Amino acid sequence: MTKTDDAKIHPAKGEDFTCVTFYPDLSKFKMEKLDKDIIDLFTRRAYDIVASARGVKVILNGVRLPVSFVLTVYYLLSVIDLYST
Repeated sequence: MTKTDDAKIHPAKGEDFTCVTFYPDLSKFKMEKLDKDIIDLFTRRAYDIVASARGVKVILNGVRLPVSFVLTVYYLLSVIDLYST
């Protein structure tokens, strides 16, 4: 993780927003793809942002997450329920 490429910054077109995309170096971690636990962690963090940051649109895998604290809690409880069984 000591070698990095320069950030690619493109001029804004249209709405004012920030898009973050990353490509993990899977070979460094001896992985061929991201496992379910990592995907679940990233998904949970996206829901955490929606629940805690007012006025922020979060799009995960092309789907805008609903801005609702209650829906976020339901999502998190369903994930906890999956892991407890």
